[in-house]
Amino acid sequence: MAENEIKALIRLLDDPDENVYKAVRKKIIAYGANILPDLTKAWQDAKATGRGNALLMSRFEKIVPLLQNNLLVGLINDWKDNSRDLRHIAWLVSRFESFSLDKQKFDDSLDSLRDLIPAYNTGNFTPLEQIRIFNTAFFRQMGFKPVPIADYYNPSNCSPDHVINSKIGNPVSLALIYMILAKEVGLPVYGVNLPKNFILAYSDDKRKVDFYINPMSNGAVFERTEIDRFLQEINLKPEQQFYAPCDAITIIKRLLCRLELSYRNNKDNVRSDIALKAYNALGEPLNKVIDWE
Repeated sequence: MAENEIKALIRLLDDPDENVYKAVRKKIIAYGANILPDLTKAWQDAKATGRGNALLMSRFEKIVPLLQNNLLVGLINDWKDNSRDLRHIAWLVSRFESFSLDKQKFDDSLDSLRDLIPAYNTGNFTPLEQIRIFNTAFFRQMGFKPVPIADYYNPSNCSPDHVINSKIGNPVSLALIYMILAKEVGLPVYGVNLPKNFILAYSDDKRKVDFYINPMSNGAVFERTEIDRFLQEINLKPEQQFYAPCDAITIIKRLLCRLELSYRNNKDNVRSDIALKAYNALGEPLNKVIDWE
């Protein structure tokens, strides 16, 4: 696409004729990520210089985030083919709340937390002792804790970057940061797709779980019987997925499901739709009969 064409489209964004604007908007959205750098710069320049009138600024504020979020949906779709990289997907999901978040800055934040975990030879400790050492670092030294009930549906709490900085997360986002750090220091910790409270499992052999971990209770350790009791309380029949380690895609589906619900709960329908698109990009949806949240 010629540079002159881009500039012409951007200049026409403040045309008062609604039909002209609709045609321009349609063409801009069709170009997608290709036009995003120029469009973003024009928006930033208009804000910085004060030359943008109210009509132009309102149109920038609608189109630029839409293109940014559509780009993220595409990147999440690409990630699913290499879904072992939890750091990368955590960064991508964080960009729904802060699109310009720098990957190196995000990685540096995680690295600084990982460096707070004491180095020890796992062969000298039992699995329970290993988790107790990790919990002391994660919850006491780093200060991570569950989100208060009053702030439960704040979309920011679904952003891994926000969780890293605020040290507060919901069941899925807190579990995700816990798991990323645990795996990077050699602990075999996996997600478990339990409705209404995403949990973790310690498993040297993924065919057998040694014990479960609840990040929303300061890393409390519990056995399978506790899941049995919980499922009875919420009137769900036991299923293998409620007990077994799940894959990374399932974890991110749960996170995006909560993000979509949080946006919807805050009546942000535009971003709710985008989160839903990202969720659907990861393949088959979670069982709609089950109330996951």
